[in-house]
Amino acid sequence: MTQKRTIDRLIFVFSAGSGALNAFVDSAKKLLMIKGCTLCGITHGLAGEKSEWKECKEEIGVPVDYVHSDEIDARLGRVVGESLPCIVAEAQGELILLLNPDALERCRGSVSDLKGRLNYFASMHQLAFPAAHAFAADPAPGMGSPQARPG
Repeated sequence: MTQKRTIDRLIFVFSAGSGALNAFVDSAKKLLMIKGCTLCGITHGLAGEKSEWKECKEEIGVPVDYVHSDEIDARLGRVVGESLPCIVAEAQGELILLLNPDALERCRGSVSDLKGRLNYFASMHQLAFPAAHAFAADPAPGMGSPQARPG
């Protein structure tokens, strides 16, 4: 069995621009129920971070950095490409695309689903969170255990 590498941090890459104006536009989209950034819809509400997400972020046990589409540097850009929004894990200096836009869309706005998918895809990439026992969650709905899911 291969030794899992520990995730040092997560990078949440939003498909929205940075700044107050872009935050206002994104909030307006939420209010009007217009499709915006899927990842932002999971983590943020009209008034900032959702409380459920704040609790989950504490359980993760690693720093979570937020990067907007206009803040992507060359190193991150090589991993992300056109896959926005997405979540990238950093482990031992390596950046690994953990959740792509399709995986985030399947969360259907649920922090609980995001938590399950983070665990599932980390396991699929032979990665683990430092406090894996504290962050353990049931697999995302319909996914089964990583060992049971066909490749």
